[in-house]
Amino acid sequence: MSLGAGAIVSAPAALAAEPAIVEGATVTADPNSPTGYTGKFVYRNPNATQVRLAGDLTLLDLNTGTTRYQPEAWQPGRYHAGGTEFLRDMTRDSNGYWSVSLPLHAGGLSYWYRVWDPTQGWVNKRIWDPASTNPRPPGESSFRVRNNDVLDAVYVPYAEKQNDPVLKARAEYELPMADPSKRGTVKYIPYTTILGDSGHYLGVYLPANYDPNRAEPYKVAYLAHGIFGDETDFMVPANVPNILDNMTARGEIEPTVVVTMGNHFTGTSLGFASYNQTNAANNLVQTILPLIERTYNVSTKRAGRAYAGFSYGGMTGAHVIRGYPTTFAFYGHFSGNPALTTQDYDNVAAAVGDEDLFVFLGNGVFEGNLNAQNAIANNFRARGYAAQTAQVPGAHDGMTAGQLFTIFARDHLWSGVDSVSVTPETENLTQGWNWVKQFTAQVSTNEGVSGAVTWSVEGAASAATTISADGRLSVAADETASSLTVVATSVVDPTKSGSAEVTLTPPGTTGVVVKAKAAPASVVRGGTFTLDVELRAQTQHEKAATVTGEITVTFGGTTQVVALTDGAAVIELPTAGLSAGNYPVHVAYSGDPTYAPDAAVHQQLRVR
Repeated sequence: MSLGAGAIVSAPAALAAEPAIVEGATVTADPNSPTGYTGKFVYRNPNATQVRLAGDLTLLDLNTGTTRYQPEAWQPGRYHAGGTEFLRDMTRDSNGYWSVSLPLHAGGLSYWYRVWDPTQGWVNKRIWDPASTNPRPPGESSFRVRNNDVLDAVYVPYAEKQNDPVLKARAEYELPMADPSKRGTVKYIPYTTILGDSGHYLGVYLPANYDPNRAEPYKVAYLAHGIFGDETDFMVPANVPNILDNMTARGEIEPTVVVTMGNHFTGTSLGFASYNQTNAANNLVQTILPLIERTYNVSTKRAGRAYAGFSYGGMTGAHVIRGYPTTFAFYGHFSGNPALTTQDYDNVAAAVGDEDLFVFLGNGVFEGNLNAQNAIANNFRARGYAAQTAQVPGAHDGMTAGQLFTIFARDHLWSGVDSVSVTPETENLTQGWNWVKQFTAQVSTNEGVSGAVTWSVEGAASAATTISADGRLSVAADETASSLTVVATSVVDPTKSGSAEVTLTPPGTTGVVVKAKAAPASVVRGGTFTLDVELRAQTQHEKAATVTGEITVTFGGTTQVVALTDGAAVIELPTAGLSAGNYPVHVAYSGDPTYAPDAAVHQQLRVR
């Protein structure tokens, strides 16, 4: 298995023994690699005198903290992390191809090249991989290009030998969708900032099958970079397009538009001063939002808008929520906390009122604890608004931003689930019997969102009273509870659920006689038994009353629930998949509390 930036070209038959050189990053399964995968990086530049692979590829260990390890020293508990630039000399061949290989763990990982090329005047020039297919803003407009600080990404699958659920999840979300038709698109559109200067670009991600005429506008997330970043950061290396492609395909979030902006437009310097937080907040709300809402079919309502930022972008969120408290309903602060006063919190609460507001804060474990984030979350909670915090294994880099965005989007943004209901809404059963009842869930969702639910039963006194993954309730014969609640909870949005009430009543004093007989008594494997069941009420009157309700028939590991007609039923019992042997038939009755349940009828049927 391999993932590469360029296609592999077959060599002529005479040269078949010499594999074609593939430029870019190619990842190949490798049993000799500690991670199970090796990444090979190839860059062609015959004029270069030196080339280095660089990136956020050194490792930090959860147990040793700040100690840095080389990729070859990977073991469980170690993660590629920024903060110290990884550098590795690349080797040049006679045709001007520079290459190097190293083991990599799963996920989207940040890398770049450093190049010395006298023909272009490059001395330690930091460049994007020219073989990368990631879209970029045109020319030299990107702040990262101007600041010699570009980042690219290599995508590495998960191998079981990595034995890490975090890395497994990163591969599931951060790698490109295998089916190109399910991938969204990324492009960069020019615009003029609030200060009137042009030459700046917005990154725009549109989900797969984006429909400009869809009746319901798309929800939209506006994402802001850190102090030395730009509009490319959340596209690469935070991998937001891949994350949303995968999340949407899995039905975990409704199709969502993303807009990224470069906030270095105040002045001409490359320092902190060119990222003015107040200007950035005003530019976002007064310039970017109107432009995007004119150009794309996106929500103009606060419930359909989210703001999130990494590092300085997360801090800028304070200026956004303070200056425009009713513009966004969701806020994400990744490795950068909003500085808000008590008065700020009160002002936000006064403006938002009873409307929903959600705030998410998080960082990487190598950045420190969550004490500050938890304090901020508690300030919002104290005013009646939802807030959550999370920590992921990472440092202060785009890969941590990507992991936090995954949690923010999957677990907290709009789910696209409107409601969940359960059918039947009520059910009456008789106590004292192993009773089975099927329930179904109706989930109202937006386009592309999964309607899957998890089932649970509440109020049971017996451990043997359970409900299956497909909604089949099994009430134990020793169940003493007078009522049960069957609950279906949305997998995508656990805050949405529906329920049904089951009443368990003691049986009446009149008994029931259950007569069941199968014919023939034995069949060849693959054949079918026919079971005739008749139920009569025990009574002192000359004519026995007709029993109403249902019966449950269990045979060969399969259970059928059948309604009685005039106190009788005929049930087919197939034997497909059963081996030769004797199998008991269990018949259970319930559904009419006038009558007491009878004991199970055990008839042994033989499969030859």
